Amino acid sequence: METITMSTELRRRVTLDNIVYRKGEAAAAEVGASLGAYASAAVDYFATRGLDPRETEAREGQLIMRQIKKLGDRVFGFLQEQERTLLTAMLEEMLRTRITLDRVLRMNEILVGNLNAQLETLSEAQLQRQQQALQLLRQRNEEAVEKQVREALQAAQQDGPGKRRNPAESPVGKGQ
Repeated sequence: METITMSTELRRRVTLDNIVYRKGEAAAAEVGASLGAYASAAVDYFATRGLDPRETEAREGQLIMRQIKKLGDRVFGFLQEQERTLLTAMLEEMLRTRITLDRVLRMNEILVGNLNAQLETLSEAQLQRQQQALQLLRQRNEEAVEKQVREALQAAQQDGPGKRRNPAESPVGKGQ
């Protein structure tokens, strides 16, 4: 039997099989430690890592698998947080844009129908002025779209990926 020192003040006795005792003495001598210090370090090693020393499978493999599982859980948690914040905000903006686009297209269909009826009553000079005004309106609209895209991209670059924004601050979707 060997006395294993748990601390300087408290000593406990542990009974070892003869074969294990000899192996322990030899292993302790090989690293230059007493059997008590060696046994304490071994117990600490297994207890700290939550390993069962009686199992025959690779203990380091168990430790690595636990670490991988913990890392996987952290990554999954991170992805869930991204989904709740960034991706939800992006989806909301995409839906708002799509619904707005659908409504504008329906209104345009109605307006085009009304304008076609009115254009039939205009003279050639009036039609030409209307076409010029329409070209100017298209040009201004394209410029406004390009400006809003640049502003939105600049805002996204300033905020950086994964940073949550207040939707009211977003330049996308604000009035033209």
